[in-house]
Amino acid sequence: MLYGKYRPRGFDEVVGQDHIITTLRNALATGQIAHAYLFSGPRGTGKTTTARILAKAVNCKNLANGEPCGACEPCLAIARGNAFDLIEMDAASNRGIDDVRELREKIAFAPSDLSKKVYLLDEAHMLTQGAWNALLKTLEEPPPHAIFILATTEFHQVPATIVSRCQRYDFHRIPNDAIVPLLRRIAAAEGFRIPDEGLLAIAIQSRGGGRDAITLMEQVVARYGEAPSTEDVLESLGLVQDERSVRLAEALIADDLGAAIGIAREVADDGVAMARFTRATIDVLRDVLLQVVRGGAPGGTHASLVAAAQRRGMGVRPLTMAVAELAKADFRLDPGSPVPLEVACANALLGPAMVETPQSSQGAAAPQQSRGTQGRSVGESPVSIPADAPLSREERFLKDLYNRCRIVNVPLAGWLNGSCEVVSMEGEELELGFYKPVHMNKVSTDCRALVEEQAAELLGRPVTLKVRLIERAATQRRAPKGGHLVEAARAMGAMPVGKDSD
Repeated sequence: MLYGKYRPRGFDEVVGQDHIITTLRNALATGQIAHAYLFSGPRGTGKTTTARILAKAVNCKNLANGEPCGACEPCLAIARGNAFDLIEMDAASNRGIDDVRELREKIAFAPSDLSKKVYLLDEAHMLTQGAWNALLKTLEEPPPHAIFILATTEFHQVPATIVSRCQRYDFHRIPNDAIVPLLRRIAAAEGFRIPDEGLLAIAIQSRGGGRDAITLMEQVVARYGEAPSTEDVLESLGLVQDERSVRLAEALIADDLGAAIGIAREVADDGVAMARFTRATIDVLRDVLLQVVRGGAPGGTHASLVAAAQRRGMGVRPLTMAVAELAKADFRLDPGSPVPLEVACANALLGPAMVETPQSSQGAAAPQQSRGTQGRSVGESPVSIPADAPLSREERFLKDLYNRCRIVNVPLAGWLNGSCEVVSMEGEELELGFYKPVHMNKVSTDCRALVEEQAAELLGRPVTLKVRLIERAATQRRAPKGGHLVEAARAMGAMPVGKDSD
């Protein structure tokens, strides 16, 4: 595999992580070596590679300005993969307390072929709670000859007691302008001839993962040969533009729900991957949104859509709403179904589902609020709300937040289940009101990172969690009932109807 062949051998070859490399080099040059490091970040961004280079550096006999020489015996042994004192463990396979106890028994022995024993624990978040507890004391006070490097893609699952005993380094997604030169260099070395437009498309598709980008380039070459065109690259990546994504964006800008739903069903009937089509439409809307924010004359690929948005006086808010709603579309239950996209289009144009107010004494129902307004305020008592009323914007957000957190960490997500409500979700703060101190304190401490991360994904912007105690309203919404089919329908945005719908 090319990503293994071109794995960086020294700090100077690591791309996109300058903030980490500079810090490590300075620490090594001044002899300020920690006993434990925690590398966290998305996959394919260089965590394990940097850990191996760090293992070289702390054992190198000719270290110069924090850079290992790569030529001494320790450096060569680590590069060959036969250094006995570089112990790499996969926590996904060695996650139990017995594995950690075995590690603790062996760590006291002096190194055999290196000056420092380096323990590299990959996917560290997979360790059980018992294993973490067994590792804690050793991690806090390891022998002078031992160094721990923990690597994880799920930082929020690492206990705070472990984090506090490590030097933490957060790896970022590699920017495209760093991935493209990397791909260009590898392509030149391998004799590939790929246009820069194709390399950029690969970089974008890799979503900041260097390893993924190299693998994607290798797949393109395997399919189309050593000189693929840009069109070949796009087709291999499944990025050939479906003009209906532009038509769907146009329908949303024109406030034409009928046309939007018709396009969604047409695309589904043609067997197009709905999730990929939705992402393409989001990209179109984001481009329009960016040009509207800049406020200049329409230009670029989607100039006609920008002009249409400007003619309608469409500002940032409705475009942002459209992007946010389409981004929520979940196709996991049925990848070929148009329903999630149809519901997303309806929510984007009609706004969150509104709640009817109680009927007056004459029996007439109050009219629904206009597009873009919210349902009941958070502080309003739910006494007047029917048991089968649609969820408000805040209630739907809290439900989505709980479901996302539950996918990541079921025990921590449980503290959000029915324990709170949204007080405010505007700006850079997310304020939750809790009914009991125990729930509030648990979420504020153990669950904070998880909640902030998932809330940021839902809202499309970084948020800071703020909590406070509130009083529970006298009557709460009655929990819906139903089997797995009802749950599946609700997950796709459906609302059961009829007197027995709850």
